[in-house]
Amino acid sequence: MTNTIKLITKATLLSLILSGGVAFAAPGDPVLEGDDTTLKNLTLDKGRLYQTDGFVDGQWALDVGSDGLWFVPKDDMAGTYSAPLKVRHDAASNTLVIGTNDDTNVTNGYVGIGTDSPEAKLDVRYNGENTAGDGLTNLMVLEATNTNATLTSDTGFALKNGRSGKQWNFRTTDDGTGFAATINGTGGTEFKIINNTANISGTNLYLGSGATCVNGVWTNRSSRTSKENIQPLSSKEALEAFSQLQPMTYNYKSDKSEKYVGFIAEDVPDLVAINSRDGLSAMDMVALLTKVVQEQEKKIQRLEAMQKRLTRVESLLTNLALDTSKKTKEKVTINK
Repeated sequence: MTNTIKLITKATLLSLILSGGVAFAAPGDPVLEGDDTTLKNLTLDKGRLYQTDGFVDGQWALDVGSDGLWFVPKDDMAGTYSAPLKVRHDAASNTLVIGTNDDTNVTNGYVGIGTDSPEAKLDVRYNGENTAGDGLTNLMVLEATNTNATLTSDTGFALKNGRSGKQWNFRTTDDGTGFAATINGTGGTEFKIINNTANISGTNLYLGSGATCVNGVWTNRSSRTSKENIQPLSSKEALEAFSQLQPMTYNYKSDKSEKYVGFIAEDVPDLVAINSRDGLSAMDMVALLTKVVQEQEKKIQRLEAMQKRLTRVESLLTNLALDTSKKTKEKVTINK
């Protein structure tokens, strides 16, 4: 690397020399020094241009590396080429790199926007008031125009788990009326939220599993094509499970003001319980109650049939009694 500082004009060089802002060291190790009125404490040392902080004696270097422009701290110079900040030009496109794990002694890069003490890799903060519109403060806006976009593939970002390699892709829909998310490689959409109206009530949810919430109505996937081991629910099973249900009133700890009526997941019979025992399926309950009601309806029909037969028997007995009474009277009359 050439140990050179290029000055714009001879007049600039002359003014620096006359002001005492330039001093040259021994050949082969030139040093350019200045003060606050000339070169702001700059030092040229072995091809790197350093600026020294006069208060804490810290030094940062501006260096031209093999892949771009580097900003290097003095303390990391010995035997390394670590650079907490790089502007690279040899990649597929120009790249700004903040902290890398491929350079010695540089393993973390934290970026703070609106804060000088970031608590994460990217920490964006805003303090103030936004009275325009609905008061929304845009901390980040992602915008893209992809002419090849189809379905859900326009603007997006990815969340990746470094341990498993699993990646979630979040994208807007092609027409911008919603957004979708999918695990990279599945070729589908795990969930999608759409609202093509100007009203919050027009929001609909679509899950890749087949369940949907449209117009505020939740619909479970229930197609025969997604099920197996299909068997009728027996009356005995339904009635036994029904007799074990214990309806309760309660409120959730998160909202003590709202009361509910329902069941406790840990207490329901196995027939309608889920493996984790921490929730319930409304469809299971509906199926169980449907079977019980059907059985009750059959019993009611049998009772009604028996009631009709009893009514006929009573009628026959009444007619028989009347007929017997009439014949008895006639016999008494004849005897007289």
